[in-house]
Amino acid sequence: MISYGQERPFDKAQVEALLDAAFGPDRFNKSSYSLRDNVDPIAKLSRVARLDGRIVGTIRYWPILVRDLLRGTDSEALLLGPLAVAPAMHSAGIGGELMRMSLTAAAEAGHKRILLVGDIGYYSRFGFKNVLPNYITMPGGRDARRLLVKQSASMPSLPAVGKIIPAVPEGSMTAPALVGSYDRGLPVAAA
Repeated sequence: MISYGQERPFDKAQVEALLDAAFGPDRFNKSSYSLRDNVDPIAKLSRVARLDGRIVGTIRYWPILVRDLLRGTDSEALLLGPLAVAPAMHSAGIGGELMRMSLTAAAEAGHKRILLVGDIGYYSRFGFKNVLPNYITMPGGRDARRLLVKQSASMPSLPAVGKIIPAVPEGSMTAPALVGSYDRGLPVAAA
């Protein structure tokens, strides 16, 4: 039987092995990974699926900022991903359950905007929409066509022209205080 729960610190090796199996060794070259460098995932939102003690699914969230390039302002958001399921378990509904559980946890924690790079055909059932025609890019100017957003109706629209940046101070190796503050919905200083 598959069980679901919060990712624990000692799950990291199994999660990384699953991500390697799901995305291959080139996964670190994706633009979304540059937003995760030297930042821990938000522990309260990260979930795993287990089968017989082995991790067969994972989902993580990261603090990010959306920079409005016309106004020069930043707004906080979450970056969802990666979502991964063991190849042998793809049709078991694990990804969908991890999405539902983690999105509920994010909403309960007060997070109002979540972005991800992915396939609209899969993620639209969870309320995600294309960011286009807004022109928001990831680091390196990539992924604008695959960038999706889910946000509360109370949130202002995304900027017409913007970019996603890390929500950590430059030069910081880790940002536990910042991530902790973001978890509580407190303001995050712009990088």
